[in-house]
Amino acid sequence: MAGASTEERERLLHAAEQALPTFRELALKLHAHPEIGLEETQAAEWISEALQAAGFSVARGTADLPTAFVAAWGEPSARPVIAFLAEYDALPDLGHACGHNLIAGAAGLAAVSLTKTLSPGQAQVRVIGCPAEESYAGKAHLVARAVFADVDAALMAHGSYQHLAFKPASGRKSVVIEFHGKSAHAAAAPEVGVNALDAMILTFSAIGLLRQQLRDEARLHGIITHGGEAANIIPAYARAEFYVRCSDPDYLEELERRLLACARGAAEATGARLGVSSATLTMLPLRRNVTLEQRYAHNLQALGEEVSEAPPGQGVGSTDLGNVSQVVPALHAYFKVSEAEVRSHTVEFQEAAKSEIGLAGMVTAAKALALTALDLIEDKGLLARARAEFQAGRGDVS
Repeated sequence: MAGASTEERERLLHAAEQALPTFRELALKLHAHPEIGLEETQAAEWISEALQAAGFSVARGTADLPTAFVAAWGEPSARPVIAFLAEYDALPDLGHACGHNLIAGAAGLAAVSLTKTLSPGQAQVRVIGCPAEESYAGKAHLVARAVFADVDAALMAHGSYQHLAFKPASGRKSVVIEFHGKSAHAAAAPEVGVNALDAMILTFSAIGLLRQQLRDEARLHGIITHGGEAANIIPAYARAEFYVRCSDPDYLEELERRLLACARGAAEATGARLGVSSATLTMLPLRRNVTLEQRYAHNLQALGEEVSEAPPGQGVGSTDLGNVSQVVPALHAYFKVSEAEVRSHTVEFQEAAKSEIGLAGMVTAAKALALTALDLIEDKGLLARARAEFQAGRGDVS
C-alpha cells in the first residue's frame, strides 16, 4: 500500500513518544478540571499553550466563539491542509463522561508528531479547537463561518470500548417548546387559569403515541426543564427541550414538523400559547469517507491493534462532525478506553477517560491519525481518491 516510507513512519512514531508526556498530562488535567460547553476557558488555553510550545501559531476566539481556536503549523501557502479536531467540553455533573479530554489529547499529540516528520513547505497542519460539541454543536457554527473552507481533510477519534474506523451517527435537531398560560389558585379558582403544564404533558403524551409510527432509526426524546412554581398554583409557564434524530436529512425535517404538530394540538386543547426555538444548532448526519476509514484501519493494524466493526443494530448518537463531513472529507474514528463494554455519558465512562487503558487508547489513536495524515501528504493519489469519493457522494449518509 502506497504512502509514507518506513523511515518517515518510524520518525513520526518516535516523535509521538517524545511528545507523549505533554499530552498525557494535558488529558489528565482536562479530566480533573471539567468545563461545560462554551465555558471551556481553561481547556482552550491549556491546549493552545501546549501547541504553541511545539511551534504552532494559535488564533483564539475563532468564529466569534471565545473558546474556539485554530493552531497552525507550516507555510501559509503549503498544501494540503490537514486538520485534527479537538473537543474539550464536559458534561454537566458527569464531567468528562464522553472522553473529550482524550479527544483533545489525541488531536494535539497527532498534530505535533506529524510536524516533527515534515518540512514547513510540505503541508499545513492545523488543530481546530471545537468547543461545545455536547451543548451547542460548535463545529456546525465553525462550518457556517467557513473555518473549514480550505481544509483538505479533517481527522478525529473518539473514545469507545473498541477500535473502530467508523460508526454511524444520526443527524440531530434541537427543539425548545414553551407554553405560556395563566396562573390561578389551584384549589380556589382553577377555572380561571390556563395550565401550561397540562399543555406540556399533552405534548409528551402525543409524542409517546407518535413513536409507534416512526421509522426504526428515528429518535424523539426530551425533558421538562420548567413545570411550575408550586403545587397550589396553576402553572403559567412550562418549558421542555427535545432532540429529534434521524440519519435521513429529509425525514429529520419531517420529524420536527410532526413534533411541532403535537405541540400545536396541545396548545389548541388547553388554550396555552406556544413558543418554539432551538437550544443548539442542527447536527447533520455523518457522511462516510471509506478511503480515509480504510487507511486509518490499515494504520491501526500496523500498530498491532485489532480493528472491530460496529455491531449491526447498535444504537447511534449524533455528532457535529457530521456537519464537517458534509463540506470536507472527514474521518470520525473510535479508540478503546476500556476492556469491558462501557457506554458514554455514564460514570463508568468518566472513570475510563482517565484510566491507563483510556490513555493508551488515546496514544494509539493519535499515532494512527498522524500516520493517516502523513499518508495523505505523501501519497497524492490517496488524497485524490478521498476527494473524489467526497465529491461523488460515495460515502453514504449513515
